[in-house]
Amino acid sequence: MSFLLASLAEKRENGMTIDKVRMILGIDPGRDKIGWALTTSKGELALSGICRVAKLENFLNVLKHPVGKWEKELVGWMYWKYEIFSSAFEPEVEYVALGDGTGNRKIAERCARFGLKVIHVGEEGTTMAARELYWCFHRPAWWQRCLPRSLRVPPRNVDDFAAWAIVLRDVAGSVGKGDNKE
Repeated sequence: MSFLLASLAEKRENGMTIDKVRMILGIDPGRDKIGWALTTSKGELALSGICRVAKLENFLNVLKHPVGKWEKELVGWMYWKYEIFSSAFEPEVEYVALGDGTGNRKIAERCARFGLKVIHVGEEGTTMAARELYWCFHRPAWWQRCLPRSLRVPPRNVDDFAAWAIVLRDVAGSVGKGDNKE
């Protein structure tokens, strides 16, 4: 991830324009909220957050706008984010890696309405993977490091990290339902 940020920052400093960057949108579906992660085609995390299912259309619509408008729109949905690279950065969502859990059919239908290709990915074990990813970014306190990893519970929802775990699983090639595209 830091390589991605450094590379894009270097291009910006040298006056190079960054055209389209192919991205994967990972979605961890749920009944009330979804976790999402926008990554490069290699699985490097660029942005992530959590939004309500009722706001999914708004979120998908924001994907079609230039990044300058993203910041304003996404602030309410994101728990944390990386620096937006530049106004020249235009992500192009190649496909959506959608977890095959609760509510995935409705979300797949909504994504299809926006012309996004959907690939279903098995999400078994992604909650534990999300916890691991969370602790990689947010080092546990000294007393938490004394606990077994399975007992470390992050202080917030990690649906966005679960979405990233879904993308990483897809990029690694262990797609849960094959190339099941809608």
